[in-house]
Amino acid sequence: MIAGTPAPGDLPAAPPRRGTTRFLLVRHGETEFNREGRWQGAGSNPPLNEKGRLQAVELARLLAGRPVVALYTSPQRRARETAVILGARLGLEPLRVDALHELDHGEWEGRTQAEVLARWPEAYQAYEAAPWDTRRPGGESYEELGERIWPALEKLADRHRGEEIVTVTHGGPIRLVLSRVLGRPLTERHLFGVDNATVFAVEDTGGPRWIASVTT
Repeated sequence: MIAGTPAPGDLPAAPPRRGTTRFLLVRHGETEFNREGRWQGAGSNPPLNEKGRLQAVELARLLAGRPVVALYTSPQRRARETAVILGARLGLEPLRVDALHELDHGEWEGRTQAEVLARWPEAYQAYEAAPWDTRRPGGESYEELGERIWPALEKLADRHRGEEIVTVTHGGPIRLVLSRVLGRPLTERHLFGVDNATVFAVEDTGGPRWIASVTT
């Protein structure tokens, strides 16, 4: 994890400031695709495995008692299952937001890293060098992800000024948000510590600037 990244679990104790919306960005629990190191995006819909369900239970324990007013989730199964477990502990019904779904990995969906490197070495190198504007074969770029994720998050922020909400989503969207919050390039996204069932607190201040929440 790079310096300055909000630490998973290092969540502010105080409510958000007036006019600010605090997002607790949650990555779903583990699936078998995660365990096997397979590319898992919008075109993959595996359920949580046993470890993933236990991770979600532990995350629900961490979030219990916080002033969360709403719980939103990606439509994909692994996120929805995580959100249901959280909602049972928080007393909230998960609300589906389609824009929170993962990046589309196109032809790489379900393949291991070794398979991708063997079949698409040049495309992979191009993607790693410029993930913002490089599409995977048949898939999305981070720029395209941003075109759908930011309007959705800003709409939620306007709906919940002065409140704290949970959004259960995926590695791609969370890394995109952290890139903007930290002012770090997406080429460093693997250093942000976005593992399964981690949570990051960020705030929309009501202006152009998003910030990382700090423990108070």
